[in-house]
Amino acid sequence: MVAAIRYYNVWFYLVLWDERERRWFSFLEGRIDAGERMAMKDIYVWCAGHGIRYRRRFCYRPDFPVTANLWNLYSYLRGRIDMGRMGRGTADV
Repeated sequence: MVAAIRYYNVWFYLVLWDERERRWFSFLEGRIDAGERMAMKDIYVWCAGHGIRYRRRFCYRPDFPVTANLWNLYSYLRGRIDMGRMGRGTADV
């Protein structure tokens, strides 16, 4: 099963192989639905900490101003670099 989380311009696609991973995702989904604020780094760390494989993708959003899209692209690229340095990039599919 593949689950998706949208964080501004970034889609996280989580690959959930068994019931245990689906249950973990339901807890994360509940936290997000309850309004808990999460940054991209929090999602990266959560996936890596639970051993859940993921893929992330940046998508331009026409409903955002160009400056916001550029800032979000910068944040996305910066997050990829930082997580790679921390060794968390290994969870990427």
